Amino acid sequence: MLALLASLAVPLVLGGGSIGHYLPLVPLQGWFAMTGMVLLGWLFNSFRLRLLALGMGVRLPGGWSYAAVVATEFAGAASPAGAGGALTYITLLKQKGLRSARAAAMYAIDHFMDGVFFVVAFPVALISLALHGGFDDPIWLLLVTLVLFGAGGGLFWSLLRQHRALIRFFGTVLKPFKLTLKRRRRLARWLMQFRQGVRLVLSLPRWQLVLLFSFCAGHWLLRYSILAVVITLIGASVPWSYLFAVQGALLLFGQLSFLPGGAGGVELGYSALLSPFLDLGLIGISLLIWRFFTYYLYLLLGLPVFLLLLGGHAWRLLSVSDSANKTKSVD
Repeated sequence: MLALLASLAVPLVLGGGSIGHYLPLVPLQGWFAMTGMVLLGWLFNSFRLRLLALGMGVRLPGGWSYAAVVATEFAGAASPAGAGGALTYITLLKQKGLRSARAAAMYAIDHFMDGVFFVVAFPVALISLALHGGFDDPIWLLLVTLVLFGAGGGLFWSLLRQHRALIRFFGTVLKPFKLTLKRRRRLARWLMQFRQGVRLVLSLPRWQLVLLFSFCAGHWLLRYSILAVVITLIGASVPWSYLFAVQGALLLFGQLSFLPGGAGGVELGYSALLSPFLDLGLIGISLLIWRFFTYYLYLLLGLPVFLLLLGGHAWRLLSVSDSANKTKSVD
C-alpha cells in the first residue's frame, strides 16, 4: 500500500493543478484503445504460455491460461522485485500437473525469450534515435518492427540451438565470483532444468517456435507503445525510439529497486528522462496515465483473478520470507 501511495504521489505533485486541466482533454476512445492494448498483450502472453506447456506435453485451457497470465502479472507488480510473479507462475502450472522442474524451465525459457527480444530491440531503438531522431514515420516504424521480429526470432532460434555453448559461457563468466557450494548447486539445477526445457521446446514444429517469439515481441511492442499513445493524446511529441529506450531503462531500474512495481523510483526516473521534452504539467499527467495502464491496472484487474486461482495460498506468494521458502521447495 505504501508503494502504491508513493507511486501516486509523484505524478500528483509534479502535475499539480495541471492534471485537473489535462485529464478531461484525453478522449474516451484513447482510454479504450490503451485498455485494449493491455488486454491484447495479456492474450499474447497466454498464447506463449499454452505453446510452452504444449512443448512440455500439457494442454492448457485458453481461459485458464489467460487468467494465469493476469494473476502472474498482478503478483509481479505487487511483490518486491517482481519475485511473486515467478512463484505464482510455477505454482499455477503445478496445479495443472506440471512438475516444479518443468514449470521452472518454462519460466526460464519465457524470460530468456524476453531477454533476446530486448537484446535486439534496444540497439535498434538507440541507432534509430542517433541517426534519425526517432522513427516516427509509420513506414519506418513498420520496418523497425519487422527487423525486431526477424532479428530477434533468428537470435532466439540460434541460442536455443546453441544452448550448451551458452551454458558453458555463463559458467566461465561466473567462475571468478567464487559462488558458495549451495549457490553453485542451485545454479546447476536451474541450468539442468533449462536444458531439459529447451530440448522439449525444440521438439515443437518450427512454425510454433516462430509463433512463440512473435507473441513475445507483440506483447512488448504493445506494452511499450502505450507511452507513445499517451504522449500523442496529450498533444506532445517525443521520438518513439527514445520512449522505447526510456521504458526499458525504467523497467530495469524498477527491478533493481526491490520495491513493488519500482514504485517511487520509476516515477522519479520518468520525470528526469522526459524533462527535456515535456514541462512539469505534461510530465505529471502523462506519468499518471502511463502508470495506470502499466501498473495500477495490473493491480486492479489482477487482484480478484489472483485470489480466485490461488485461494488461501495467495498472500504467502507475495511475502518476501515465504518467497524464499517457496523457492527452496521449487528447487
